[in-house]
Amino acid sequence: MKYKNRRVKSRGNFRPQEVSCAYCKTPVVIYHKGGNGGLIKMQLHRIIEAEVDVGVLESTITCPKCGKILAKLGVYNGKPAYWIVRGQVNTRWLKNYKL
Repeated sequence: MKYKNRRVKSRGNFRPQEVSCAYCKTPVVIYHKGGNGGLIKMQLHRIIEAEVDVGVLESTITCPKCGKILAKLGVYNGKPAYWIVRGQVNTRWLKNYKL
């Protein structure tokens, strides 16, 4: 991964989750997710690592390999967040990942 967020801290029921493109299986983001439900949105302050530069607020996150749109920029509780486009990403929990 190219870009790292050093401000992410380990918390109670939060675990790292890898988000990859559903078409070409390229890992795009490692996200610090809480709870057991599906991934609907990614808040910027919880993104651990990314293949694309999420520090620069672009309107979409696209796959660096195939160019498919994976998420769109929106607002959640007054903060910027990327909303996942359904069916465009695969997720998996990372067991041995250290923050």
